[in-house]
Amino acid sequence: MTTCSVLRCPKTSVDVFKLMSGSNLEVPVCGEHKAVLESGARWMVNGGIGLKNKPMESAGISILIGTDLPEHNRLSGFGVSRTIGDELGFSVELDIESPEGPRRISFWTTEDIGNRLGSYLSKPPAT
Repeated sequence: MTTCSVLRCPKTSVDVFKLMSGSNLEVPVCGEHKAVLESGARWMVNGGIGLKNKPMESAGISILIGTDLPEHNRLSGFGVSRTIGDELGFSVELDIESPEGPRRISFWTTEDIGNRLGSYLSKPPAT
């Protein structure tokens, strides 16, 4: 008997929820949470996700929904310009929506790190 993967839900799972389309990653969920998740509710995974080229697996995953979701800053826009000098790089401006209101963050990064980030965002590691 497996319990629902939604954080603090003590109910017995009756189904599974697929974490990513086209992936075999799925977690057990109760009927109520399956309906909520499939209706388009915001959710996020906590734990179990592999980083730094480690494989992703569903063991140890908790799904956060509702008030358990952290108040993350959200990227609403960005600007990037190439820079030259003693080191090649990128000047980056991010428009962020935060709980305190809109903010703009600027930073500079090396060309190598900028290219790696762009590559990761365009094609994340396989799951």
